[in-house]
Amino acid sequence: MLCCGAAAIALPLGVVTAVLCFKTDVPGRKVAALMLVGMLFVPLYLVTGAWDAGFGIQGWHTLSTNPHLQHEPWLAGWRAAVWVHGLAAVPWVFLIVGAGLRSVEAEIEEDAATCASPLAVLWHVSLPRVAPAIGVAALWIATIVVTEISVTDFFQIRTFAEEVYTQAALGSFGYVFGNAPVGPADPIPAIGFWSGLVLSTALAVLVISGFIKLFADWSEASNRPPWIWRLRSGRWPAMAILAVCMVLLAGVPLANLAYKAGIMVTTTDTGRVRSWSAERLITRVAAAPREFHGELWLSTWLSSTVATSALILAMPLAWSLRSYSLSLREKAGVRANRAPTMLPHPALSQRERVLKRVRLQSGKPWLRLFVIAICLTIPGPLLGLGIIHLLNRPPDSPLAALAELYDSNFAPWLVQTLRTLPIATLILWPALASVPQVMLDTAATDGTGWWGQLFRIAVPQRWPAIAAAWLVAFAVAIGELAATILVMPPQRGATALSIQVFQLLHYGVDDRVAAICLVMVFVVAAITGIAATLVRRRM
Repeated sequence: MLCCGAAAIALPLGVVTAVLCFKTDVPGRKVAALMLVGMLFVPLYLVTGAWDAGFGIQGWHTLSTNPHLQHEPWLAGWRAAVWVHGLAAVPWVFLIVGAGLRSVEAEIEEDAATCASPLAVLWHVSLPRVAPAIGVAALWIATIVVTEISVTDFFQIRTFAEEVYTQAALGSFGYVFGNAPVGPADPIPAIGFWSGLVLSTALAVLVISGFIKLFADWSEASNRPPWIWRLRSGRWPAMAILAVCMVLLAGVPLANLAYKAGIMVTTTDTGRVRSWSAERLITRVAAAPREFHGELWLSTWLSSTVATSALILAMPLAWSLRSYSLSLREKAGVRANRAPTMLPHPALSQRERVLKRVRLQSGKPWLRLFVIAICLTIPGPLLGLGIIHLLNRPPDSPLAALAELYDSNFAPWLVQTLRTLPIATLILWPALASVPQVMLDTAATDGTGWWGQLFRIAVPQRWPAIAAAWLVAFAVAIGELAATILVMPPQRGATALSIQVFQLLHYGVDDRVAAICLVMVFVVAAITGIAATLVRRRM
């Protein structure tokens, strides 16, 4: 139900913004695209806090219209969970559908434009051909909903991931690993647990299959100029629609946080009077890094090591999928009725011999793709539970030495590395696959091996994409909550920033919490924007 409700909100908004930015000349499309890309990896608990600051129990709108809570706030329960998940998924739909629109053959759209209106071309040609991308976007929405607990825990919605987190926190998962259950008398039945795991695995297979199809189509069309609808007199109405979407996605949440951070309460003879001050806002935002310096330092240090580890693992993994990328491009070219790049037997071209050689060397990539898919879609609490079972060993166990790692920061480092690895791999995969094969063949004739081709040829040429992958992995790690909250050991001074902010949000969004949320939103958005700029420079 939550997946369907979030998709009902995210898909229409995402498709509209993608069409306006990728298929029209609407003014402001580049600014809107940059804002949406910057919102990609903003943690869900920050989005939740931003909307709760305005329309939750202690939100400014609730306090002004419903101060005594005579009726339920607008943002509560199922309605709130669907709304927050739906709006948080819009940037992903925008990016995925935009890639699909970019892969539509421009010659087909131009031929249709000679005998039909541009709106008819979009409706009858572009959108039907982008249907697979819309399907991938829907699967990705389901992935976000299945793996996250930030929204469901805040609004008390019992999804599978939320129930796993609750039972794990209560110690009720002994039966899963063959031990006696400890905790409440009514834990999740074992059949329910394993059924949820099987469904998550099936979702992983569907997601990675959709991404592969989208990657093949996008790679084939990435070098062709797209067809653009020249709006002429309709530019300003289209700009108004795009502006309304951006205000809804970014303007209202940021305004909520800014209002809560700058609010002042003055006690008078008639009672307490609330007012807002820009000076108060600036003061609170400037003081937030100092107030949370311990959490910021721990999260920055941990996220840096996670991003570095994920990048070290993702580079050879993405490089090993290069040959599979070449075969995808060949198949996409055949589907597009492109002239074949390989000559018929027996006069085999050099390119065909190279393709056959790399296919024999790489073998089937399905095991690697399956590992990426599992790391991408496994619910965060389930991953944390598995790490706890792996490291929390009794003294008489042969693996008792792992207990020392369980009491350190190794466990959060491990879960965050597993969560960021697939994202870094998906960024590096198309970047490394675009290295010219002729250059690699020339290096191979001079005796350069597999690793030498990666680090001496591919890495120097694709360093912007590698830097972007590191930045995105850092942003994902610093915002990871679903698994980290279960495995983070007790800290003397401070805990991870994501855990601290998430716990404070449950007590209401006051000026202190709103200020640190604003800082985190701008930092993560800036990191993602820089990463997008680096990737665009590589392209």
